[in-house]
Amino acid sequence: MDFSKLTRGQQIALVAGAVLIIDLFLPWYDVLGFSVNAFDAGFFAWFGSLLAIAAAVLLAVKVFAGNAVNLGNLQTEQIALVLAGLGSLFILLRWLTETNFVSFGLFLGLLAAVAVTYGSFMAMREAGLELPDMDDFKSVAGGDDQSDS
Repeated sequence: MDFSKLTRGQQIALVAGAVLIIDLFLPWYDVLGFSVNAFDAGFFAWFGSLLAIAAAVLLAVKVFAGNAVNLGNLQTEQIALVLAGLGSLFILLRWLTETNFVSFGLFLGLLAAVAVTYGSFMAMREAGLELPDMDDFKSVAGGDDQSDS
C-alpha cells in the first residue's frame, strides 16, 4: 500500500475510520462496572458507526484498489460524505436519546465519525467535487426519466 497517494482528507477519514473500528468494542455506557459497547448500545450506535466506517472503506477502495464507486451522478467522495454524515447523525441521536451512564466510547465514536465526515468532505473538495444536490440523488433512484408523456 502506497500511503503517499492519500490526500489530507483521505488520511483523516481513514485514520478516523480505523479509530471507529476499535471504538466499537470500547464501553459506550457504564453502569456500576457493567459496560456496554456499541453493538449492545442500540441500533443508532452500531449502525451509525458502521455507516461512517463504510465511508472510510469507500475512500480506501478508491485509493488502494483504484476502483471508484459511483452511483448515478454521485462520485465516491460524495457517497462517502453522505454515509459519514448519516453515521455521525445516528451516533449523535444515540447520545441524545440515552444520556444516562454515558462512557468515553460514545464520545470517541462521535468524534471519530465527525472526523470521517470532515475527511470525506475534504477529500470531496480535493477531488474538485461539489456537495451533492437533490438532482444527484434522483439519478440514483431512477428519477432521470425526462419524458413528458
